[in-house]
Amino acid sequence: VAAQLSNPGFEAPDASGGDVGGSEGWSTFNQAYTTASFAHDGSQSLKTFGPFNQGGGTGAVQALPAVPGQTWIAEVYVLNASDDPIDDVDFGVLKIEFRNASGDLAAGGLAGVDIFESPPIDASTPQDTWTMLGIGTAPAPASTASAQIVLVKVDMDGAQGGSIFWDDAVLKLDDSVAVEEATMGVIKELYR
Repeated sequence: VAAQLSNPGFEAPDASGGDVGGSEGWSTFNQAYTTASFAHDGSQSLKTFGPFNQGGGTGAVQALPAVPGQTWIAEVYVLNASDDPIDDVDFGVLKIEFRNASGDLAAGGLAGVDIFESPPIDASTPQDTWTMLGIGTAPAPASTASAQIVLVKVDMDGAQGGSIFWDDAVLKLDDSVAVEEATMGVIKELYR
């Protein structure tokens, strides 16, 4: 059984009394808070805003053990809330990053090789509607030791406001690839 994300719905720590910095099981950076303001499922989500420096990011990461050749998928629900909408230049993305045993990007930072990115959530994303961001298939390159999910809001101008809310994150092996390989194995046996 493959490892699963810890606290994928951001239900801990308890934020019913107000936003709490960080989220259990996740490494967060800059203005990332567990909040009870909005939730896709459960009662909480992760709120990211700022970080009020041009090109800076705020978000959360979590890694699972991985090996070269595995194919991974990631999903997360995002919200552009009308009471604190994303401004016209900021955006957020979901990423899968493959890391080596030293924690560095496995292939040196090559897009489509060790970094895979979803389409963005931005000001054009409908407000007050949970939207799923996803990465369908990401094959782990040579020297992979972990697959890391990254939820990041990017502040392009360093001045304007807006928050992105994240909930129900998924990072897992692509079961369809395993099923397809098993099916091909059965078909090859039938025609031997």
